[in-house]
Amino acid sequence: MKNIFRSVLFVGLMLCLLCSAVYASVPYRPVPDNSSLSDVFNTIKVGGRYEPTRVRLITANDEAWYSRWKMIEEARDTIDCTYYIVDKDIFGQAFIGLLLKKARLGVKIRLMIDGRVYRMPYMSKMPDKIEELAAFPNVQIKLYNSVSKSLLSAFTDFKKVVASNHDKIIICDGMTTIIGGRNIGADYFAQNGENDIVYNDADVLMQGEHVAKQLKAAFDDEWNYLKNSVVKADAVNFKNQLAKVDLAYRVMSRYMQGRGLFDPAKLNLSKDLEEALVEMNKEISLFKGISSYAAFDLFRGERQKPVKILDKHSYCGPLNGITPSILKMIEACRSEVIMQNPYLVITTEVEAALKRAAQRGVKIVFHTNSAESTDSLFPQAFLMNDWERMLTDMPTARLFVAPSQNERLHAKIFVFDGLVTIVGSYNMDPLSEQVNSEVVAAIHDKPLAQMTRNRIFNLMKKNIIEYRLERDSEGRIVKKVGPEDHVKSETVKKMNRLRKLQWLRPLI
Repeated sequence: MKNIFRSVLFVGLMLCLLCSAVYASVPYRPVPDNSSLSDVFNTIKVGGRYEPTRVRLITANDEAWYSRWKMIEEARDTIDCTYYIVDKDIFGQAFIGLLLKKARLGVKIRLMIDGRVYRMPYMSKMPDKIEELAAFPNVQIKLYNSVSKSLLSAFTDFKKVVASNHDKIIICDGMTTIIGGRNIGADYFAQNGENDIVYNDADVLMQGEHVAKQLKAAFDDEWNYLKNSVVKADAVNFKNQLAKVDLAYRVMSRYMQGRGLFDPAKLNLSKDLEEALVEMNKEISLFKGISSYAAFDLFRGERQKPVKILDKHSYCGPLNGITPSILKMIEACRSEVIMQNPYLVITTEVEAALKRAAQRGVKIVFHTNSAESTDSLFPQAFLMNDWERMLTDMPTARLFVAPSQNERLHAKIFVFDGLVTIVGSYNMDPLSEQVNSEVVAAIHDKPLAQMTRNRIFNLMKKNIIEYRLERDSEGRIVKKVGPEDHVKSETVKKMNRLRKLQWLRPLI
């Protein structure tokens, strides 16, 4: 969900045009060898020793919400979580209400939120609610890169203006964890037809001390950097804001259990809370698909699998364990590379590795948004600029796009040779590779990889367009099917203007 981020930053970026090269990454150049994909996976260095980890891929939006809710409900000692967005809707308010409940029970909570989204005018009273949660002595809340502070750094460290903590992490009791592409909001947990926007996304739910320790290290690196970004309680409307998030929790919990809605007339509420309940009832009644929580099981008997957490710092340090690992896995592939990603702005190093893979006969499958399904036209403008070259330079590649705006692709999934799966927050663009903090899980398991592969291809069968170049016997292009063939003409005009802004490419 980048449209919010980009709209906030655009003015600052224009002022800092000459500084755009400051944060450019050093090219990654993995050395091609004859190593197998398993060899590459085994050589990935992570903290701690390997221990078996229970793993569940979460793709259904209702199960994604249930997973987060149940993890937090069952937490007894600690909860660490970081999100780019905690929205003001019933899901965001209920999430804060659930954390409030756990705080009252004495659970130690650390919450990290992106500062720019947090301060957006559209967030309404949400910051007030979060600030009141911070009043509890066992709760710590920090903002990552708030606007007021980051803009002051525009001319000294340009990277600090654009950097975000894009990790999406929950760690409960140092054991149960979830990461992926989803933020906290209705867009990520609604079913088709229940919300104006429905994201098709993916998370990975894990249980094991080994993985939890790795994720805590990723969380701590960013958390400890934020020495002066602590959110403090606001005394204004203190009790009222706490009462509202507590009410949101109760409304959500009751509805998820299949018990319907509270009757405002039967509750002894103040006028303000009664009005809030009416609005909450109206909102949550739209989401019919989240009323079977009572039957949900976190792991359903999933077996243990080899998992390694790959972390990338933002401005708190130089660590990037994601991009080099992806490059090495591409180099080791012998049959197939699948990249499902909402923003396809391939960097030079990744493109070079994919070209070499194509030369070896490796099949390459891209699945991304189109200009009709995306939440940002900038990546689409650059894809419009790139797609013909990509298909020409990678003759084994196929490029599929989601044309429908009703269900937007937001999953970040890589599948290598039907053996290794990567799931997390990492977008296939320079912003993720070079600037933001990101985290993914690399899973070495053939059944999971095959299941993930099948899911991607089944999704593409439903509603998909393939960009392609058709050639004659002499290799000349006789037909093109690209963005111009299905995107509205006005949108094409906008993208043609945007694609001229190549200097912005490192920020997309």
